[in-house]
Amino acid sequence: MVVATAGYGKTTALESEAPAAGLRRQAVDLVAGPLPDAPWLGIDDLDVLSAGDRLLLLERLAALPDDVGFTLTARCPLDDALLATLPGPVLERGPQDLRLSTYQVAGLLAQEYGVQDPAAAGRVHAATAGWPMLVHFAADLVAREPDADVVTALAAPGTASARWVTAQVLAYLEPAVRDALRVAAALGPFTARLLENLSPLGSAAAAAAVDRLCRSGVLVARQRPGGLGLTVVVPVVAQVLAAATRSAVGADKLVTAARSYQDDDLPFPAARAWQLAGDLEAARRMVEQQGAQMLAAGHAAGVVALLDELGATESTLLQRTRADALRMVGDTAGALRAYAPLVERADRDGWDAALSGQVAAVHYACGEPRAALVALDRISADAASGDRDGILWRACRAQVLATLGRDDEAVTVAAQAVSDAEAGDDKHAAAEAHSAMARVCRGSQKEAHLERALDAATSAGDALAAMRVRVNQSCLALAAARYGQACTAAREAVRLGELGSPPGRYAVALHNLGEALLRVGEYGEATWQLQRSVAMFRGLGPGRCGMGLVGLGEVHRELGHDEQARAAYLEAVDLGRDSGELQVLVPALAGLARLRAADDPDEAYRLADEAVRGASASQRPFAHLGMGWVHLVRGDRADAAIWAGRAVESARDVHALDVLAEALELTAAATDDPALAHRALGEALAIWRDGGATTAEARVELLIGWQPAADGADRSRARDAARRLQRLGILHVHGRPVTDQASAHQVTIQVLGGFTVGVGGAPVPFTAWRSRQARTLVKVLAARRGRPVSRASLCELLWPDDDPAKTAHRLSVLLATVRGVLDPGRDWPAEHYVGADPQGIRLDLAHVALDADALVHDADAAAALMDAGERERAREILTDVDGRYRGGALEDELGEEWADGFREEVRAAWLRSLRRLAWLHAGQGRPADAQVLLVRLLDADPYDTNVHRLLVTTLVRGGRHGEARRAFARWAEAMDAVDAPPPDDAVLGSSGLGSGVLTPR
Repeated sequence: MVVATAGYGKTTALESEAPAAGLRRQAVDLVAGPLPDAPWLGIDDLDVLSAGDRLLLLERLAALPDDVGFTLTARCPLDDALLATLPGPVLERGPQDLRLSTYQVAGLLAQEYGVQDPAAAGRVHAATAGWPMLVHFAADLVAREPDADVVTALAAPGTASARWVTAQVLAYLEPAVRDALRVAAALGPFTARLLENLSPLGSAAAAAAVDRLCRSGVLVARQRPGGLGLTVVVPVVAQVLAAATRSAVGADKLVTAARSYQDDDLPFPAARAWQLAGDLEAARRMVEQQGAQMLAAGHAAGVVALLDELGATESTLLQRTRADALRMVGDTAGALRAYAPLVERADRDGWDAALSGQVAAVHYACGEPRAALVALDRISADAASGDRDGILWRACRAQVLATLGRDDEAVTVAAQAVSDAEAGDDKHAAAEAHSAMARVCRGSQKEAHLERALDAATSAGDALAAMRVRVNQSCLALAAARYGQACTAAREAVRLGELGSPPGRYAVALHNLGEALLRVGEYGEATWQLQRSVAMFRGLGPGRCGMGLVGLGEVHRELGHDEQARAAYLEAVDLGRDSGELQVLVPALAGLARLRAADDPDEAYRLADEAVRGASASQRPFAHLGMGWVHLVRGDRADAAIWAGRAVESARDVHALDVLAEALELTAAATDDPALAHRALGEALAIWRDGGATTAEARVELLIGWQPAADGADRSRARDAARRLQRLGILHVHGRPVTDQASAHQVTIQVLGGFTVGVGGAPVPFTAWRSRQARTLVKVLAARRGRPVSRASLCELLWPDDDPAKTAHRLSVLLATVRGVLDPGRDWPAEHYVGADPQGIRLDLAHVALDADALVHDADAAAALMDAGERERAREILTDVDGRYRGGALEDELGEEWADGFREEVRAAWLRSLRRLAWLHAGQGRPADAQVLLVRLLDADPYDTNVHRLLVTTLVRGGRHGEARRAFARWAEAMDAVDAPPPDDAVLGSSGLGSGVLTPR
């Protein structure tokens, strides 16, 4: 079943599910006459049928054979009695599966309507809840009027969108339900209790009606922590309904609504209902008594509007509530104006902890931690008692001190806040205290305090506190390189933020989600989320967008967009210097230093030095890492290694596993010790892999494959990693092209399908060899795969008819020629590429990349992986081996005994790989792929019994019996040609892979 009201894309979903042999029909066309003969039926618009016809059609569908599948669409869920007529369970897909995410809305806006504004998608999604038809109405509006109020414009009477909602959605609702929805539309939640009190429906019927509205998509869930799971009308639909609310809804119904909301402990919609009913005093009383609860539930914008409509008041509590609500909606200037008379009065009569903390919070939201501290200093620590206001004051003070890098003071203040909170039972205060303590703790203590903060926030039903904790948990997961957890926590923070939160905190959640997505390789969404974060912060004041700019700088730097990265970093540096916010300034300086190291090393050093000198303990790893990369790019490998070591230590001290992994990469790049480099990269790989950082994992796999000591499996993984990085748009790693295998091996020798030598990525011209014997010497050494060949053997091969006394000198001259060709700049010791000792002469395959040697190693590595049960990884390597076998080794030396054994060794490795790959395809349900490989194998070796058997059984299993018999006949002919026993025709009845004889060789 696909259930959703009009405009959700049910028909599109039906078409996307249809198999090639399936049929899609309208339900009305199937009531009479025989049902089509097809393995799958897609039946649209079941709801247009009468109840009797609907039952008749379902009974006929139930009588279809068991192997026939069908999918139905309807605007409303079917009754359980109707569903019971169908055989087996029914899977229902609904609006939650069909809605567009905010990111999908952004893609639609950009691709179909040319709207690039990162904030537009959020506005459209908030107005439509991702309802596809409404999204298209909204997108067309935003493309024409970028600054339009989406909800108001789409719901305006007479517009196409309002007419469509009225005709296609509201007209299908029961009158009693529609009337109750009109009441709720201007108030907020639509609950079963509200429907029951406003209609003749009983309790069960009201609950069922709310369920139907949710499952059809008219209502959307708004789950709050620890509280009632609320449903609200999709905003555009609510506005259409509310257009005539004041005239259509009497005061008695609004009073009923107010009391229903109070019974469900929903104070803000209750206050709003009292206000609309004309009882302003009841509305004020509710805000005075439960204003903090309203703000915690995310109703800041509504509280501002409500209090403005209620008019001026002498109540200090209401004034403070309005000012704090203005801060939460991001109107920090308005909040400061609202606090101004309260501050003036406090300067005259004395400050209290609540006002001090609230004013500080406004400055902190503006990115002014120093001004926040001045506000907090309006009272002394002794004046802040252990009640809620005192706890919140200390929690705010600890956060501000930590932002300014005064960690020791922050720890003391946060510890007192926690102590006071534990002595009481105020869950909201406890959530703030533990959040502040988590800010100044490390490791498991930080995690523990965040968990306690989340528990307290959930118990209090405090969506804002829960959202802040989720933001902090995502930060912790990022630092611990647990990117799956970071994505989960950040997405939950964004979800809670959408319920209503301070824009600054919501922007941080978007930033953290962007960073987590960056690490898992989702660059498109990462960029978009970071752009949303920056845009939102800019609305709060320029001082707050530094974090998002640093994130954008990181995305652009990884993708090689140097100028965009530089612009982002430069702006972040300026903002960080102005605000003194070290968590912005230090990473921005370090990132900019890394970016500038190649083109302006002196400026890069100054930037890195500023980061080092200004870094607090938590930011020190970034500074050390930046300085290390600057030294490395400048060529100061020894100093780079020192700074890499410092980065490792400082990252370990603050449990920043992500920076630790990067520091280990720097260690590998800076050291001359291959064993140390391999260990460092291995540890970095483990960190990235455990955390799900797919891009960084691919980067380190590439770096490992570039190491001189890399084996065949390492190089195969590196090639695969290079392809993954290229697909993501990453073309360089640590300054090298991802496809530059010669970066690790300056000399490459290809013997498969032709002989070619490359130096520094360029082929060696034929004239550079000066003699045919020089090329032959390299070929002979290549055929030995790094094993030494005695001088006497080489002389005999190269000059078989000459006097050995003369050829020894010739060999020395030839050796010098070869070394000059392979190292024309004399950059390495003489034996770097071609070694010579008393045992003979050999290629040093630690420094020379030989394609045949790598292929044999990779074939063996894949076999080992299969033995270990890692079949998918083995399949990837075997496919790569097959692709790299461009032809026989040294085919231009056919008939030369010294080349024959080498050629056969490589060919045998390739054939073994093909057999294993065919066996894997057959065993994993890919018979067509297996058959192609098996035919190729028989072309290469028509007498391979195992391959014949596997081809026949694969064809039989695929139901291709005629082909199987022809393949069996060819098998019998091949065996007869070599006087081997004929095959057993029992194999023609096999439906599996058979016995152990099919094990790959």
